[in-house]
Amino acid sequence: MTLAAASAEVVDWRELAAAGREAVLALQISEQQIEFAGPVARSVAACEAGDPAEVVGLAIRVDTAIVGWVVLKRGASAPDWVADYAAVVGGLRIDLRHQGRGIGAAALAAMARWVAEHWPGTSLLTLRVDDGNAAGIRAYEKAGWAESGERCVGRVGVERTMSLRLRAAA
Repeated sequence: MTLAAASAEVVDWRELAAAGREAVLALQISEQQIEFAGPVARSVAACEAGDPAEVVGLAIRVDTAIVGWVVLKRGASAPDWVADYAAVVGGLRIDLRHQGRGIGAAALAAMARWVAEHWPGTSLLTLRVDDGNAAGIRAYEKAGWAESGERCVGRVGVERTMSLRLRAAA
């Protein structure tokens, strides 16, 4: 099945029906993505344990298919390096069967729209990506993200910080 990336949307984990939650947990994620982002089930558990005002898990949906997963954090739930006006993107994952179609970039745009609607005081999305994750870096750049700040040593190796400035809150 070929899915059109332009129709990517994000759906809050708390709003998913049981079938959608099962689809998130059944995503086929590469070993490299698991190395960079960790297993989906661990990410879902962190989302469920977090403060709903500061932590949200978003299923990435194209047409009716769940094709990915990501967690956003802000405030006290975000890492110390994240500014008060920013939200951090954690562990964006796209199912192996749907990679290479622009879905990651479309999902990043959908995330920005979600943040603008649900967290209007947030003016920046930011993340850290392992320097060796060339596919992830390309997807972020394609979606308008730019390297910001200094590189640092992370869990797997050198990480670069990338950010996307959102429109100022009205």
